[in-house]
Amino acid sequence: MIMLKQIFSTLPNPENKYVTYRNFLAPRRDFHDVRAEQLFEMHQKEIMQIVEAGLSAYLNQENLCSDEPDMFPRRSFLTGEWYVHELASFDNQPGLFFSVRTAFLGTDLGYPDDYLGLEVNLYYDATAGIFLMDGINSEAL
Repeated sequence: MIMLKQIFSTLPNPENKYVTYRNFLAPRRDFHDVRAEQLFEMHQKEIMQIVEAGLSAYLNQENLCSDEPDMFPRRSFLTGEWYVHELASFDNQPGLFFSVRTAFLGTDLGYPDDYLGLEVNLYYDATAGIFLMDGINSEAL
């Protein structure tokens, strides 16, 4: 079982640059309007709990992450450390969608560096006033 540890940047990102472990800036932000950004800020704790639960479930599924020779990602390379590198929203009728893009560190190069990207997509159900996970996309970093 992979134990997750979120790491946080203390470096500002005033130019909203793409974030990597090497520059380790605050997350890039791409909210489509002020309302979406305010909604995210008001529910950030709840959103991040959903994100972390989704990340843990994904990484601890044998068919998605193991140490099989042809597998990506490989558990033995993952350090468990991760950070948020981008926050975004999309106004897609009939609702509002959010994306929390994360990066996991791996040691496949012999030292900790970006290894796996997992984007957690959430849907805001305005009627119920809750956020629901809508899926996870993965990418090699």
